[in-house]
Amino acid sequence: MTAFPLPRDLRGYGEHPPDVRWPGGARVAVSLVVNIEDGAERSIARGGVADDLGAHWLRHRPLPGSRDLDLESAFEYGARSGIWRVLRTLRRHEARATAFCCATALQANPTVARALVRDGHEIADHGLGWDAHSALAPEVEAGLMHRSRRIIEDLTGVRPTTWYSRDGLTLHSRSAMLGEGFDYDSNSFDDDLPHPGADGLPLPVIPYAGDTNDSALLSQYPTGAAFSSFLCGALDLLGTEPRRGPSVLSVGLHPRIIGRPAYIGALDAFLSRAADAGAWIATRRDIAAAWASATSA
Repeated sequence: MTAFPLPRDLRGYGEHPPDVRWPGGARVAVSLVVNIEDGAERSIARGGVADDLGAHWLRHRPLPGSRDLDLESAFEYGARSGIWRVLRTLRRHEARATAFCCATALQANPTVARALVRDGHEIADHGLGWDAHSALAPEVEAGLMHRSRRIIEDLTGVRPTTWYSRDGLTLHSRSAMLGEGFDYDSNSFDDDLPHPGADGLPLPVIPYAGDTNDSALLSQYPTGAAFSSFLCGALDLLGTEPRRGPSVLSVGLHPRIIGRPAYIGALDAFLSRAADAGAWIATRRDIAAAWASATSA
């Protein structure tokens, strides 16, 4: 068996993480991530190398080579309707999110790009399309990363702060991120706190989360209320667990899912609970900056 060539850190901060607080004395920082993917999904019938339509509800499949227009329209819902419901909810709570943006999704709907910037949300790079990178050669991945960053910057007028791949890091992703000038890395699920990364590169890591993510509404949570209860339970535990130090709670959101009328109430209820609990709702960029300031003092 070939040894994994990248170093791994299984110790982290250990039993005693840094004993600092987020701005305002908060124990928990809530990172809301809105995934702008709708319109960037792959479809074999449209010439893609794979089919992403199963990343919604399951149903019959059309004949090979035929487009599944119904499921395509489910993704279109996120761009046409869901994103605006999500943005209205965030505005009502005065909450800022980090937008993981696929460049082709913004190209297809530039009004979303303008609205994200208008409302003060952080712009991040989620790839040229909603693509897999794990099998790519270094120069191919770096080239795609460069293209997506330039397109997103042209559409939004701001430089994307981080890059997040749909299928995780390759052995060369972090070097490519440094080359593109990203501020931090979001491709990890390994902690509740920011950390330097195990490879020694000057690119801090702000971990993401897969459990506190609305994609599980398609399988794990039977109702929006169940998802809200799950999020609130995570928030309550992080705010009261008997160990020193702060935490980050990442919440993944997809307009085609959480933007549905039956589900948006989960986000509304969670944001109300977070405010009542004194959590700091912040962009990942601000979390990275606050952590660097607090731990270097």
